[in-house]
Amino acid sequence: MDTNPSEQVVARALALALLRQTLVYLGTAEEAAAAGHAQRAIDVLLRRAGLEDNRGPLRN
Repeated sequence: MDTNPSEQVVARALALALLRQTLVYLGTAEEAAAAGHAQRAIDVLLRRAGLEDNRGPLRN
């Protein structure tokens, strides 16, 4: 990944969007274990970006 901050933001946003779409597909396929892994990846991505999701502030 380039060191350009704006490119990093775009890459993280794209990764987040793709991971969230993955959750939908995994839920449809009833793949609970894989969905759990995808959710943890989303949580890590949001935590590293210093963002919050709809569940409130991130916890350590």
